[in-house]
Amino acid sequence: MNLSLRAVSAACALTLAAGLASASTASAARAPAADPGRAAMTQAVPTGNVIFFHPDGTGLNHWAAHRMYFQGLDGISNWDRLPNMAVYRGHMSNLINGTSHAGATTHAFGYKVDAFGSFGRDGDGNIGRDRHIRSLSGFNGSVMREAANAGIPVGVVNDGHIGEPGTGAFLAEVGNRDNWQEITRQMILGRTGMNDTAPWVIMGGGEADALPQGTTTLHRNVNEERRAPVNSRQSLRTDDLNLVAAWNAMGSGNLSNDPTQRDDFIVVRTRAEFERLQQALQANPRYAPRVLGLFAFQDTFNDRNEQDLINRGFVRAGMAAGTTGPGPHKQSRLVLWGDHDAAEPGFNPPTFAEMTEVALTILNRAAAQQRNPAQRRFFLVAEQESIDNFGNNTNAIGMLHAMEDTDRALGKALDFLRRNERTLIVTAADSDAGNMTVVSGQVAGITPPTNILPAGRAPDNVAAVATNPSAAAPAGGTAPDSATVNNFLDGVEGRLSPMFVTEPDQFGNRMQFGIAWPGTADYHGGILSRAAGLNAGMLNSRFSARFDNVDVYRLKHATLFGRMLNYPTATLAPTRP
Repeated sequence: MNLSLRAVSAACALTLAAGLASASTASAARAPAADPGRAAMTQAVPTGNVIFFHPDGTGLNHWAAHRMYFQGLDGISNWDRLPNMAVYRGHMSNLINGTSHAGATTHAFGYKVDAFGSFGRDGDGNIGRDRHIRSLSGFNGSVMREAANAGIPVGVVNDGHIGEPGTGAFLAEVGNRDNWQEITRQMILGRTGMNDTAPWVIMGGGEADALPQGTTTLHRNVNEERRAPVNSRQSLRTDDLNLVAAWNAMGSGNLSNDPTQRDDFIVVRTRAEFERLQQALQANPRYAPRVLGLFAFQDTFNDRNEQDLINRGFVRAGMAAGTTGPGPHKQSRLVLWGDHDAAEPGFNPPTFAEMTEVALTILNRAAAQQRNPAQRRFFLVAEQESIDNFGNNTNAIGMLHAMEDTDRALGKALDFLRRNERTLIVTAADSDAGNMTVVSGQVAGITPPTNILPAGRAPDNVAAVATNPSAAAPAGGTAPDSATVNNFLDGVEGRLSPMFVTEPDQFGNRMQFGIAWPGTADYHGGILSRAAGLNAGMLNSRFSARFDNVDVYRLKHATLFGRMLNYPTATLAPTRP
């Protein structure tokens, strides 16, 4: 059959067009999809309460070790019950790793900042290169200051000093993270000239920075913090500010500091005072005082390595060396929180989980009592600083118990969520403290080899693992001494102590293990953010491809204020006066 030239040309054109369309479709299929987390979002976001947990220094490795020790290899922790998740990216503007102070500043302001000095500001005040910044929303301060100044009740809880970056950077702006007295002043009295609304709850350690110079503190300096003499009781402020008295004098003017008299600004410093507050809250369902808790000279935890604690007498009477209490709590023989002397006011301080539960009760009541419906929600930031500090001191038993305290606090938050559905729970950690890992311990003297500990048998002691098994010397170098290529493992009391024992798995077996540390630094690690409740599904949808420290701010801000801010395009946060 003969075809005209025009017909042939038309047929060829149609074939070519079809081929190009097919190639274009295939190319589009191969091209990476657009990141929905970076796309503008125009629809309104449901608003409600925000509970931000910052279990400082925790990677997936930490959570796995915690689970096997307290719940078993097949167990489920409260952290596991947070259904939504995304891999967290914590890099800063000039550092691969996150740092506590810069990571907290990004979580609070929504911009990546200088890693080495930022604390509510951007830059290093030690060299005079820090500046006040606006947050991503344009507010002259953090998301917590924005919420509080909009009439939304806010609070912070920390088992370290209240001014630790994970809580302090949400309320204070300084050029040096070691300026504890100014951080404490701003948290309690507000930023100078900013007319800040007081938080509803501030609980943690740091009494030494809340009393005027020369004042005797209630708590003693058991860990020789900040070069002050061990067991000293002298305030570390260098001015005459009495922040305890200033807090108690706020509000109605009731100076009783007595929760049974409905004092609206309360200061609590001991477990007895804390329990009295708990009883008053239980007896009076509408009572919602503003609370300042200062349960230690500096931190409520004792962040030293295991042998140091043993040498200084931080051990429980009546427990044999190398033993732990029965499950599921497995109390350590080491006194990991509070003063080791039962006669001291700092003995057995409130736990992180207990403080979190009280904070939730107070904030929820305060939010419900706001006249403006738009203010009937709250914002809580809760940081378990001890996980990071125990990790930085390679104290495995301390790290594990700190994680269990966080997990109990997560349980309290999940209980609250079940009763209050318009609540977001979200977690993030800025780095991996110590980068610990679990090392299985083969049971000695048993054939065939097994990790399963026979019933009634005590665990073996930990030993060491090779970290660089090659004996060959590098080019131009010398072979290292054999002792330097072994890494000692941690057991229940550090080196050469009994191994940790898991809770029973699904078959009823317990196994023994040690914990290895490559060092004491904060590493990049593998961090997983998890969430539950209101807007938590965004971690599995909008943020599934990429969720970083800026997005932590964006999700919190959206849940508090009802709109998702665009991811910043500017390299630097805007400077403000």
